[in-house]
Amino acid sequence: MNQLTREIRIEEQCVLFTGRLNTFTRKAAQQLVLAAGGRVLNYCSSAVTLLVVGVIEKGLFEDLTTRKLAWAQGKSIAIIGEAEFIQLIKRSI
Repeated sequence: MNQLTREIRIEEQCVLFTGRLNTFTRKAAQQLVLAAGGRVLNYCSSAVTLLVVGVIEKGLFEDLTTRKLAWAQGKSIAIIGEAEFIQLIKRSI
């Protein structure tokens, strides 16, 4: 678990997902956040505090980014991968 992940408490977060998750469906991941006391949004908003990035599939010459990821990088939003998300969920159970 990295320093950023240690500081994040899922119950205090408003989470946005982007990309394809390997471990969960997006709906299941969102339900885990809600069950842990966090909030979930499906769109970019100033309320979002955490972006969970799954697998981003692009063509050979396309940048590995999504609109949500590009948006979050310009804001003060924590960005984590699926492995870190799993650690947060395990810690909150």
